[in-house]
Amino acid sequence: MTLNATIFPPLDLPTVCIDFTRLVLGPNGSSPELIRRRIGWYADFVSEQLQREPAWNTGGRIVVAHSFGGMLALAWWLANQGAGVGRIDGMVLVSTTPGPMFDSARLRLGEVAGVEVRIGINWLMRLWNFPIVTRSVKRLLTGGSLEARPVDFRSGGIRSDWELDRAGWRNTDWRSMRAYRLAIEGFDVRHRLKEIDVPVIVLHGTADTLLPRECAERLQAGLPRAELRLVNGAGHALPLTHGDDVKRAVRDLVGEW
Repeated sequence: MTLNATIFPPLDLPTVCIDFTRLVLGPNGSSPELIRRRIGWYADFVSEQLQREPAWNTGGRIVVAHSFGGMLALAWWLANQGAGVGRIDGMVLVSTTPGPMFDSARLRLGEVAGVEVRIGINWLMRLWNFPIVTRSVKRLLTGGSLEARPVDFRSGGIRSDWELDRAGWRNTDWRSMRAYRLAIEGFDVRHRLKEIDVPVIVLHGTADTLLPRECAERLQAGLPRAELRLVNGAGHALPLTHGDDVKRAVRDLVGEW
């Protein structure tokens, strides 16, 4: 689960991908139902899509999720309580926070005397959600176009978090970009993590420019069966730059079956 599944390395397993980059909910990327239910709306959307996938009903199931997808994976499991279409055998959560999302995101500026320097971007996250701002950022980063232009992240030479973010804006309909940001506003499942009883491997890059290490530590501490693996030098684009770590985590969970 993520905005664009091509951020993940090939996993050499039957895979079901759900794409949110063209999911348009209204002329401005919103709807009364989305505002009322936030990420819960996306959780139900995922369940509806998986029910139509024959491959989802065979063998074991592992959810591999990144960033927004990781938050969605948590909300989706909790919505289903791990039953029915939500039955899974494990999760790999990459660059994920259990919340509160807007307060968790802190932009990494670098290091001074070995100490990481970050600034909160709560105000910026909320500002982005105004339609005129989302459209303007989209035009700025795509040479003036509001159209979504498909990007294969694996073949695009993307190596940094900035390149990942820019490619994400090119690849995603601006209304879809606004919708998912509206969905994660207020996201916070810290108090419910203890309910998630499947094995989870938490991957987090030590150079993630969006989410600090504490997010991963908080996630691992709250989950009953979680292991935290810090990936040295990896940023928020970890699945692209350190794909072997993602594949290794998947293999390790499969090996537990």
